[in-house]
Amino acid sequence: MNKRKIFLIIAAFILTSIITSLGTVAVLAAWPFGDVNPGDWFYNDVYWLSSNGITQGCTSSQYCPNNYVTRAEMAAFLHREAGALVAAGVHIQRDGSNNPFVGDWFNNVNGVAPTVTGGGGVYYIDFGFIVTNRFPTCTIDLFWPETRDVTCSVYNPQANPTQIEVVTWDNFTTYYASTEFWVMLYGQ
Repeated sequence: MNKRKIFLIIAAFILTSIITSLGTVAVLAAWPFGDVNPGDWFYNDVYWLSSNGITQGCTSSQYCPNNYVTRAEMAAFLHREAGALVAAGVHIQRDGSNNPFVGDWFNNVNGVAPTVTGGGGVYYIDFGFIVTNRFPTCTIDLFWPETRDVTCSVYNPQANPTQIEVVTWDNFTTYYASTEFWVMLYGQ
C-alpha cells in the first residue's frame, strides 16, 4: 500500500471520528438533563416523558432521579400525563325523541366539540382531528335503561380520517340497539 492510500484511510477515520463526536455532542447538548445518561436504565422513559411535555425535571438542567416526589409534583405530573395520553372523549346521550346528541365532551387535541350523526345502533362521531393513529374505546352508559345486554364496537372508517363509527348491539335480541355510550380516544 502506498503512503497516499494510508494517508487517505487515516484521514477518513479521523473525519468519521470527528463527525461522530460532533453528533454525540449535538444530541447531548439538546438533552436537558445532565444527571440522566444514555446508559441509565430509565433513560428512555425519562426521554419519552420529557419529549411529550410530561416531566420537566427539578431544575433547568437536572432531572434529580433520586429525589422524593411531593404530592403537588405528582398531581402536576399526572395531569400532564393524562393530557398527553388521552386525546378526546365524548358522552353520546339521547333526547326525548330518542335522537343522539353530544353530552359531555373534552378534546385535548384542538378543543373542538365532536359531532354525532346516525342512530338506531350505528353512529358516526367526528372529532375534527385525524383519529386514524389513535386507540378508540367505547363503553355503554350503565344509567341508560335498555343496556342490560348491550355492547359496543368502535371502527375507524377509511373514508373520513377525522371520524369513528360506533356500533351498539343488543346481545340478547341480536339487533342494533339505541343507547347512550362513552367514547375515549387514546394517544396524541
